Amino acid sequence: MRKIFSDIPEAIDNVAEIISKIEKYKLDHDPIMPDFEIPAEFSDKDEYLRFLTYKGAKERWGDLSEEQIIRIDFELETIAKMGFPGYFLIVQDFLRAAREMGVSVGPGRGSAAGSAVAFCRRITDIDPIKYGLLFERFLNPQRVSMPDIDLAYPDDQRDQLINYVVEKYGQANVAQIITFGTLGARASIRDVGRAMDI
Repeated sequence: MRKIFSDIPEAIDNVAEIISKIEKYKLDHDPIMPDFEIPAEFSDKDEYLRFLTYKGAKERWGDLSEEQIIRIDFELETIAKMGFPGYFLIVQDFLRAAREMGVSVGPGRGSAAGSAVAFCRRITDIDPIKYGLLFERFLNPQRVSMPDIDLAYPDDQRDQLINYVVEKYGQANVAQIITFGTLGARASIRDVGRAMDI
């Protein structure tokens, strides 16, 4: 490689330097969710999410069919078993606040669109029963992982949402995340060539 890149020998040294800086890390605990305060008349977050979901279901669908009730109950039971009622309450809370602040919120995308609970709480605006979308693609008890609700809102209104969440849940409970991707050899060379205009 030094022979091939003899015209720019620092390229090989830079690769070695990058490799020496790679750190492997592991999350050593489950995600820590901020506390969502529920009204005193409810015993826990499961009960409060159930109340809000059925309230939203009646607003969305009117009189509920047996299919809708079975689907909602199944999802709520799964969410409770997996320990995520607080997550749903937090997401629906800041989306409600976003709409009240005039922040444009998309209808929902990705696997979360398969959740009737998300639809009833206006986390998404896509009726999963009408379109035959599967909840199990979103949350599955056999594959325990945090729910991933993809949100869409304008970049220039992002700060409003972050400020709301920081003020409500505290700076110590809010973080922005990034996704790191990896490139294979071919894609790496193509990207470097594009960056160097070759």
